[in-house]
Amino acid sequence: MKQIWTPEKVNIFNASVDEMITKLPPNQAIAFTDGAYSQNKNKAGYGVVLFTQWNKETYDKVFRWNTQSHKEIIKLHNVAAECEAVKFAVQKAIEKGIQKITIFYDYEGILKWLTKEWGTNTNYTESYVDEMTLYSQQIKMGFVKVKSHVGIIYNELADEIATNALLKP
Repeated sequence: MKQIWTPEKVNIFNASVDEMITKLPPNQAIAFTDGAYSQNKNKAGYGVVLFTQWNKETYDKVFRWNTQSHKEIIKLHNVAAECEAVKFAVQKAIEKGIQKITIFYDYEGILKWLTKEWGTNTNYTESYVDEMTLYSQQIKMGFVKVKSHVGIIYNELADEIATNALLKP
């Protein structure tokens, strides 16, 4: 059953996320992740908004077609950028000594590949699952699927960061 995101529901969701952020223990983090793709620029990028007890940090990265290691990422358009955002958020949390991260994401494959609900049919998605499985031995991960472009504040911010990454030369 599809969830309807009314303005009232979005406001309640945003308020509950803000409350979660203010109550974060020192060993936990929250991340909002998103990916973007520009066909005419042959680029993909991601945006990450990472919250810890101490602060909010934002990160971005762009992937270019002319870089050999980025070609498989570009072929998958925003899908691989979404995965790269999640992997980056988890890596950053591990670097910070965080024990649990909750990842808010809007592309359903993020979790469905990990739960084996979807099969991995590319080398990239197989490596995504392998890397995330390794990370799961170092940090607890929770996942929250959100709807894109409905006004969820930090998802919109991650989307904006990912889109702006595409503007980088």
